[in-house]
Amino acid sequence: MTSEEMRRFEAIDAAFPELRAEIIDGEIYISTVVTSLHGQMVLTIASQLLSRWCVMTEVDTVYAGWGGGTLVRPDISVADPSYRGTRLREFPADEVILMVEVVSESNPENDTEKKVRKYALAGVPYYLIVNPIDGTCLLYSAPSGGGYRDSLIRDFGEPVPLGSPLSLELDTSALYVY
Repeated sequence: MTSEEMRRFEAIDAAFPELRAEIIDGEIYISTVVTSLHGQMVLTIASQLLSRWCVMTEVDTVYAGWGGGTLVRPDISVADPSYRGTRLREFPADEVILMVEVVSESNPENDTEKKVRKYALAGVPYYLIVNPIDGTCLLYSAPSGGGYRDSLIRDFGEPVPLGSPLSLELDTSALYVY
């Protein structure tokens, strides 16, 4: 991403604080700030991780291997507890253990397709897609190139097992369909 592209993105982002902006492959996506339903699901997942991990929401996440034109703001990024209290403006994607996205009704393909490739390229060990459109959680693991070797799908209400180093089961009983 050129400094001019980043400057334009930052100007758009600053001009519309009530909106959420991301850049994926050079395209800027703007959506409304997290809705109440969406936000409740983000909090449901994040609250289960906060006591043991550094849990960040909506943090600018970057990775040099994505090439230019990509800056994402995952709903939840989970990193080693040593990152608690960090004031990084941009967080390196390759330091994230788990990315979580709650699928948006307006542009689900970003979470279900584009970000799968991005997070795998960065070597993010786990990517959880919480899909309130169909009531499922899809956990990707074992990144390899532009994809993941393993996946596991669970319906809302069923626990989602997260392997090492997270070593816990996420309770999805409070999640619901839009």
